[in-house]
Amino acid sequence: MTDKEYFSHLYEIASHLNREFSLPSALRKALEKTVELLNLETGWIWLVQRDNLSVYLAASYNLPPALSDHPERLSGWCYCIEKYLTSDMDRARNISEITCSRLKDIKTGTRDLKFHATIPITISGQKIGIINLVSKETQQLDEKQLSILNTISELVGIAIQRTRLQESYDVRSHKAGGTVMEVLDRVVQSRLKNLLSTLESAEAFARRKDLPNTLRGIGLSLDEARALQHQLSLILEEKADHKPAKTPESSVSYPASPLTGRELEVLTLVRKGLTNRQIAEQLYIAERTVKFHLTSIMSKLYAGNRTEAVDTALKRGLLGV
Repeated sequence: MTDKEYFSHLYEIASHLNREFSLPSALRKALEKTVELLNLETGWIWLVQRDNLSVYLAASYNLPPALSDHPERLSGWCYCIEKYLTSDMDRARNISEITCSRLKDIKTGTRDLKFHATIPITISGQKIGIINLVSKETQQLDEKQLSILNTISELVGIAIQRTRLQESYDVRSHKAGGTVMEVLDRVVQSRLKNLLSTLESAEAFARRKDLPNTLRGIGLSLDEARALQHQLSLILEEKADHKPAKTPESSVSYPASPLTGRELEVLTLVRKGLTNRQIAEQLYIAERTVKFHLTSIMSKLYAGNRTEAVDTALKRGLLGV
């Protein structure tokens, strides 16, 4: 693959991550383009829970039947997660270095997939997640490919940070002081406009097959994205300094719900005693999609089964009374 093709893919990934407002959608599209870029078959992204050193499946692409039909196999710990959370892994690891522990002992439905590259996602040294790209055989990605993967990891990290900043904003804090939205409007919007402008310039040069100016445009875009990441970090730090008033010692305070709207719908029906098939029929989704949601729910709530998940959700006030 030529330099022009590589940077065209990189630009497309950056464009999707900036354009998508739904983090799962942005991550899945970035994953799809990355798999295509390296001529691999499938992959998935784990994200680290912010309040605990555990992970949950945030996005996947083109999973083999052994995983798509058995979502429980993508829950819990594995070699690469443990290695990432307990070591100083901070750069992309080659496909030849890791055998996928989730696939190696499965006899059917794997599409002969066995090995994967692991790309850590970090923000300012903080562990955010992992990208796994899966292959049928061991192979050595060259330095250019590994560099591209590390750049994609940076772009994904910035998109995650941006989304988390949006999620952390509370309307009540706006009523109490309202400075966060003012800063976002004045500073972040300006930087986003600059980033979009440089990306559009790079796209124009790419269409004209002007590689030097395309590379220059992508370089400027990355500089602008890193500056935006720094600004977001400062805003988050400033917001963290304004701690809420202490609650009485006897009360228990939980963070905002980690579950999506759809996951809450599924868990509400689980509470009512519905089976997976009944939930699928009521929500007009596939039964295996229900299984995916349940796997994600149990991971986020640190529950070992459905009953535990409902019990935890009730104690935290996620399902009402």
